[in-house]
Amino acid sequence: MSFNLLVSCPRGKESMARSELAYFLSDLGDNAPRISKTRFSGLLEAFTSLDPFIVVERAKEEALENPWNFRYVTKIVPIEKVVSTNLDEITKAARELENELSKCESFRVTVVKRDSSLEGNRVVSEVASLSSQRVDLKNPSCVFLIEVVGEVTGIAILKKSVFSLQRTINGVERITKI
Repeated sequence: MSFNLLVSCPRGKESMARSELAYFLSDLGDNAPRISKTRFSGLLEAFTSLDPFIVVERAKEEALENPWNFRYVTKIVPIEKVVSTNLDEITKAARELENELSKCESFRVTVVKRDSSLEGNRVVSEVASLSSQRVDLKNPSCVFLIEVVGEVTGIAILKKSVFSLQRTINGVERITKI
């Protein structure tokens, strides 16, 4: 399945998170999102016709205004490209996103691996070498995110203003950067 959102939820609550996400996307105007469980507990893949970055921004706003609307969805990550999990495919996709990365002052490459023998350090090294932008591991203006989900890998460049969603608990903002 092709996806443009990766969604985290508590283990065993995937069906409830799926319904919650479908309802939220419907409110935003996508009445036919494709949402499926992955073989990894607590992780869903979704494809929406909406811009995934706008979905994440609206989810952040909704979590701050109406935190009770997200009981099961704990994190939403926008994805720009999906490729097979191998270094050549990931590097090719990274090259295609290089123009977007050139708009960032600095960047960090983050690899999140699930069930893969791919060497994370090698991926970081290959992708980082494609850009002339400054690498900043502590406070980058962009994160080049590589989400390995078994045989497929989702890739995105997240600007500092793009956040993943974590529930707002007791009125305390708990929105965290990737």
